[in-house]
Amino acid sequence: LVRKYAIRNAILPQITGLALQLGVIVAGALVTEIVFSYPGIGYLILAAIQNQDYFLIQGCFLFIIVGVLLANFAIDIIYVIVDPRTRIGMAGETA
Repeated sequence: LVRKYAIRNAILPQITGLALQLGVIVAGALVTEIVFSYPGIGYLILAAIQNQDYFLIQGCFLFIIVGVLLANFAIDIIYVIVDPRTRIGMAGETA
């Protein structure tokens, strides 16, 4: 009874919170790379800004944006799997 009804309803806010935190996670990784001089996309963005390489900056941000969008898309798919009411809402039917 608990697994069938309670867990599904209790996990929905956690999934939503994960979707909201994805951008913050990426931003935190970028700051960590810059502060500790780790080689990564954050350090590459910093070097591109210092050298005024606008095409590299655009490419890095495009890469980050596509990654966050794909992660949010995956969260949306998980949300549909966990909550069947969203499947009904996406089909245009009323419950």
